Amino acid sequence: MGTWTLTGPKAETFAQTRNMPGTEHTFDLVYDVHWTAASAVDTFPADGNDQLFAVSGLPKVRDRVPAAFRNTAKYMKAYVCRSVQATPRAEGMYRWEVRCTFGTLQVTVADEQAEYVAVTRQSGVRQAQAWRLGPYNGPGTNGFPTNGSVTWPTGVSDIGGTKIDLNGNPPMYEVPQMTVTVEVLWDRTKVVSGNPQAEPPTSSWSTYIGKRNNAAFLGCDTGTLVYRGFSVSPAHEWYRIAHTFVWDEWYHLEQVTGPIPTGAPACTSGVTIAGLVVLQADKVVWFQKYQSTANFSNIVDSLQLAELTAPKPAAV
Repeated sequence: MGTWTLTGPKAETFAQTRNMPGTEHTFDLVYDVHWTAASAVDTFPADGNDQLFAVSGLPKVRDRVPAAFRNTAKYMKAYVCRSVQATPRAEGMYRWEVRCTFGTLQVTVADEQAEYVAVTRQSGVRQAQAWRLGPYNGPGTNGFPTNGSVTWPTGVSDIGGTKIDLNGNPPMYEVPQMTVTVEVLWDRTKVVSGNPQAEPPTSSWSTYIGKRNNAAFLGCDTGTLVYRGFSVSPAHEWYRIAHTFVWDEWYHLEQVTGPIPTGAPACTSGVTIAGLVVLQADKVVWFQKYQSTANFSNIVDSLQLAELTAPKPAAV
């Protein structure tokens, strides 16, 4: 039975590429592998190709970078072997050049410390019944309730503004909205308190769903942003996580009327149109279906938040 010999990695072949956070960074190590027959009649084994990739000391797919490299550059711990390619060498039988390519989606170095954060914004509208047009009677911007908060039903009063319904039939109003998506990365293999952190804290994030922001976040005023949820998709040992928020010009409020016992709006004489007196809703109040608020800064970690609030590079 022949023997396998591993030489390397060869320092002169080290190749490293660093990219923007969130795209794959690569690092190559190149080895020489040689099979030597035990005798003149010894033949190359039938499963020799499998034995080649199993040679002791040769990195395997999903292995970390060898310890010698991790110990000299701590950020190298993030690299994981993505591929192993064996190419026969022309200068001899049963000799291969084996290239092990390592990759990671994120590199953290003292002077390049950064987290991958990508924010996308998409404008839109929602259809809402508009019984009144502002400005309204509230203390907030344009007369809205402060931060869009309303205590239902004891804390409501008529919103004021200009009546625009006709005989208790309100027109539909297109309330400007914006969908904000924040994409981050999660290392499933990162060791925390002695164990891999594995799955992201989805049960914790779920508690934020349907809550509005209790402080300005992502440039959106307090109370205007609702957390709609998250998506998690695998990317090697990482997860790509997308958090979705929706901003609303009306603070996600709805205009509702005071009804009579039949459920129809309570109306009184209103505007005159072409000599015809038209009934209009007597009382209109705000209803806030997203009563709870939360600190959305807890959804992302401190480094991710820093990328959102102080992105690099600095302006020159």
